[in-house]
Amino acid sequence: MYCSSHILKEGPGTPLVFLHGFLGKSEDWEGVISHLTHCPCIGVDLPGHGLSSFHETFDFSPPAPRFHLIGYSMGGRLAMQYALRFAERIDRLLLIGAHPGLKTEKEKKERLQSDAKWADLLLHLSIDEFLHRWYDQPLFYGFKPDLSMRRKQNKSELVKSFLHYSLGNQLSCHLEKAIHIVGEKDLKFRALYPNAIVVPNAGHAVHLENPKALANIIKENIL
Repeated sequence: MYCSSHILKEGPGTPLVFLHGFLGKSEDWEGVISHLTHCPCIGVDLPGHGLSSFHETFDFSPPAPRFHLIGYSMGGRLAMQYALRFAERIDRLLLIGAHPGLKTEKEKKERLQSDAKWADLLLHLSIDEFLHRWYDQPLFYGFKPDLSMRRKQNKSELVKSFLHYSLGNQLSCHLEKAIHIVGEKDLKFRALYPNAIVVPNAGHAVHLENPKALANIIKENIL
């Protein structure tokens, strides 16, 4: 089953495919895309998000024989797994705050336990209360995205996706040719990727916090 995809911008050349993070939708990339030149941009709703129902295998209909793949956080992790399966389809791979995978079984177990607690909160709290707690995590450094779009998500579908695609279930994945992007304030991921391109005035959610700077990186490294 393919995930739902949306044309965010039309144009000539190799398509750019964008994968959002947990709780997001394809529309999260509109700020970045508004700063790009005339090029084809496709947004994919991850399983359990937006118009995509949950399914255990992440896949989408390729927009062309080869394309550039750009993923953020959970979307970045799924982009890595996709690139391992379909390397022949990917021209350039750009990853934003995407964890390469936990190293030990202890770390994976602890992550699964933590994610189970978050999943329980998502199911039993109001969506507003859950979003408040989620974005209050140190990872986001006080950044608050537009929550109106996130309130429209299906909570039960989100939970399925969150647990199935948990970092605790992810295989370790290091792709040498990937371009890694981290926010200046995202100390956790700067430590994971000391050689990554650093986006100023941004934490973990680079594409939402400084979309123009990210668009410039895309222009310099892909377009």
